[in-house]
Amino acid sequence: MLAEAKKIVIITEAVIEEKVIQLLNALEVKGYTVYRSLTGKGERGIRSGLGGLLNFSENICLEIIVSDENKAIVIMEAVYNKFLADKFAGITYLEDIRVIRPEKF
Repeated sequence: MLAEAKKIVIITEAVIEEKVIQLLNALEVKGYTVYRSLTGKGERGIRSGLGGLLNFSENICLEIIVSDENKAIVIMEAVYNKFLADKFAGITYLEDIRVIRPEKF
């Protein structure tokens, strides 16, 4: 039986990965997935995905699944306000999904 859930996607600079994860932990997120070495182009230019010692040219994508839309909004607003509003490049968006084990989220 599938259950409704929300997937939060955060695409941002790799250099702040650990800080974003610390924030997610403080918000009691049960789990997340990180995709590294992303390439793409946006308002701040091209990201090569090649990285470097300090990951200044690399992007990451974090996916978080939650069962409650209000919690999703709190997470998205916290990430935006702390990191994306004016300090770092990135975007966050929300998707409606269905999951098979809703108790995990």
